[in-house]
Amino acid sequence: MSLTEPEHSGIPLAALLLLARLYLHRLGLAQVSAKAVLEATEATRTQAYALADTLSKRLEELVVPRGRPVTSREPKAEHARAQTLLKIARAGFEYLHAHPGATQHRPKKSHYSDGFRDFVVSQCEEHPELDVADIADTLGLPASTVCDWRRAAREDVERASDASEAKRDMGEPVAPSSSTSPSGFHIQTVLAQWSNWKGTFVGFCEHLRRDHGMPFGRTSIATILAHAGERKPNKRPGRSPNERALRGAFASFFPGAIWVGDGSELVVELEGQQFCCNLELFVDAHSDAFVGLDVRDHEDSHAVIAAFDDGVETTSSRPLAVLLDNKVCNHVPAVHEATKRSLVIPATKARPQNKAHVEGAFGLFSQYAPPLRVEGETARERALSLALLCVQLFFAAMNMRSRRAKKGRSRIELYRNGQPTPEQVESARTALEERLAMQLAAQRTLRERQDPAKRAYLDEALERLGLSDPTGHVQAAIASHGFCDIVDGVATFLGKQRAKTLPEGVDVRYLLGIIMNIIDKREGQAIATALWDERIVAREQTFVCLIHERDALAQSGADILDFVDRAITAELELERYFWIDVVAKLVLAEPEACRESLFQRIARRVHTSYRVPRGRRQHVTRELATKLLPLD
Repeated sequence: MSLTEPEHSGIPLAALLLLARLYLHRLGLAQVSAKAVLEATEATRTQAYALADTLSKRLEELVVPRGRPVTSREPKAEHARAQTLLKIARAGFEYLHAHPGATQHRPKKSHYSDGFRDFVVSQCEEHPELDVADIADTLGLPASTVCDWRRAAREDVERASDASEAKRDMGEPVAPSSSTSPSGFHIQTVLAQWSNWKGTFVGFCEHLRRDHGMPFGRTSIATILAHAGERKPNKRPGRSPNERALRGAFASFFPGAIWVGDGSELVVELEGQQFCCNLELFVDAHSDAFVGLDVRDHEDSHAVIAAFDDGVETTSSRPLAVLLDNKVCNHVPAVHEATKRSLVIPATKARPQNKAHVEGAFGLFSQYAPPLRVEGETARERALSLALLCVQLFFAAMNMRSRRAKKGRSRIELYRNGQPTPEQVESARTALEERLAMQLAAQRTLRERQDPAKRAYLDEALERLGLSDPTGHVQAAIASHGFCDIVDGVATFLGKQRAKTLPEGVDVRYLLGIIMNIIDKREGQAIATALWDERIVAREQTFVCLIHERDALAQSGADILDFVDRAITAELELERYFWIDVVAKLVLAEPEACRESLFQRIARRVHTSYRVPRGRRQHVTRELATKLLPLD
């Protein structure tokens, strides 16, 4: 292979040499200065560097990889491929629509029916021109899974529409009486859904509960299908005579006597990845209290020791014995050494019920605990997800906890058992509407107090007056008053400032005091006016009643002493003056010669009324004498 020297003008050659300088520098080879290159080629500096930059961008285009060049799909072929994939996607949707439960996705693994596997394999065979990865991606399946299905496919595999998929449709028809029973509609729904179901029985029960709102559990659904001849359940073997005889024979003695320990697999999902770990738990056999736990990668002696130490720290005491299963890691010398004075008792082999306390705890956890899933792209999002998981676990446990103050009932029981009457519902709705109105009124008041125009004026006024409020509390108190009062207060403060009558060392609190005084004065004037008006109204009402009572006494032929009795027994001073005036007019209506004797008679009546206070008796006598014998 030989190289021929190309004939180049100065600028291209200079650009080539300048670009080569960069790579020579990186490789540590002999270098030449840019000035020498430009002088030797007699090229212009700007044009040479511009061309060198262009050459660096196009170097990769000049390198051709080995092998046959990639042929790009023609537009027609690409369109046909897209249409085929769309047809496969539509066929997959129609298959899943006709066969509910054919695919079920769970945290640990996914379930696919045999018919769905055959359907996917048949699509691969019908379209050999397509890559298996494209078909798998169209159907939402892993490519490796589809490849495994193709390798395991045999010629005698029946199609999804053959009899193997229709076996579940066979069976005895439902008795006609079931459709007329109170739950006949539900039973018909269960049977209709089961006739097309291709998944597991557990998935079918979840499907009915989630998508059809069926109020049945697994046992009820299994009984319906069994009576209709649609499904024959696998019965669990009953308890043996030995188990029945030994039931309830676990000797727990007292709290803290025996702790039962065991480990269980725990699945945690973090950012889409699943991690399996071990939960080691110790339960007190007498009280069923969860005393100690530990979480780590595997179940080993370290997990047992850590859970035991956690229980000792929780209870501040050691049990007399711990009951562990027969795994080797549970009975190594390190465990015996860590438990010290506590006996390590192996559980009975092949009898999980021997550790029923801890096995039941694991069952409750799997039933009530939410999925242990921590999600989020950032550390903060993951922290929020973890916090949500923790509070869900805590408050779910609190909801199930019995409360002594509520007669042993839990929060969830109190909520579910509460059945208010229509009258209680209506009363509560009325009270809540009133509360809403109060809250809305309070919000309106707050908005008025925080009027932007008022706050802006106050900010400007404080700046003009040379006042500051670092905390903002005094300014907020001033802003809570009316705009007019604030303006009057600022004007008063400004006038005192100009007249130099302000005390020394005043601050913004002095302005608040001025505004409060203005408000007090205006309020006092308004109260005085209201008092005058209301007293006039009250006097008029009082006089109307008194005049009516006076006329009634006069028409009944009452003696003058009856009017005197009204004067001395009147509690209100206004009424007392009225009756004194009435008595005085009656006396003045008599001849002048008879007035003195009549006054003496009235005085005797007044001063012999010992139930009336002495001061009032004298007051009535003096006022009556003043009206009968005035001195001015």
